Amino acid sequence: MARLLKFASWNVEQFKNSQGRAARIANFLNGTAHAPDLFAIFEVTGDKVFDDFISLISSHNFYVTEGLQFQETLIGVRKGLTAFVTQRHAFKSKTPTLRPGTLVTMILGGESYSFLFLHVKSLTDPRGWGLRTDMMEHAINLKKALDKRVANGDANFVVAGDLNTMGLNVRDGDNDLDGDEEIRRLKRRFSRVNMSFSVKDEPHTWWSGGRLGPSNLDHVIASDHLDIRAKNGATINVLGWPQETTVAKKRKWLDDFSDHALLYGELHD
Repeated sequence: MARLLKFASWNVEQFKNSQGRAARIANFLNGTAHAPDLFAIFEVTGDKVFDDFISLISSHNFYVTEGLQFQETLIGVRKGLTAFVTQRHAFKSKTPTLRPGTLVTMILGGESYSFLFLHVKSLTDPRGWGLRTDMMEHAINLKKALDKRVANGDANFVVAGDLNTMGLNVRDGDNDLDGDEEIRRLKRRFSRVNMSFSVKDEPHTWWSGGRLGPSNLDHVIASDHLDIRAKNGATINVLGWPQETTVAKKRKWLDDFSDHALLYGELHD
């Protein structure tokens, strides 16, 4: 089976104007055998990051979200590929400062493939949980809308990003949920529109480097019929600090890059 596309999703924490950091990020993203054709970087806060990437990764065209939100999403698409990029403001859940979803529609092998890159609301309080739940419901509704546009009723759809599956903490209540339970509930919801969580080769994608243990916050969710794989026999590769062999090396990676690892996958026909 032929490979159609290499893609990646990465939350680069508070990615501000810094030529040195931009070069490290670009080299890690594009200077390896992975070198994705399509990628999203979340938490871009510096207006010079866009210009830096144009010069650092000349093989791609770039798009960036705009709005009242403090953090933007940077999209890179390899030149020569057909892509239509739109902001989806419904994912702001009527909260102007939240980040929009970014929908990238690709034409690959004569077929349309939709990639929705999301960085949803964090926090474990009821408000954070509610906004996160609403944003994910918009993703499910988008899949339903896309299904209506294809003859077989099952669109080629991928959701990727920092989904902040950290659970719910109700003060003075008995209804707390951990991150694993939030993921289980999301799996049930997405299964109703024929989508599944892609299996990652590492159990955790985020770590602060401190006493708080690592968490499983970043995910890829794809239409069941899609053939998504990565390198070394995995479905999705988690790249970055999880590969480092000592705590000191992991913390060095966190300082140099981000507290989130990069997610990498390959779409095959």
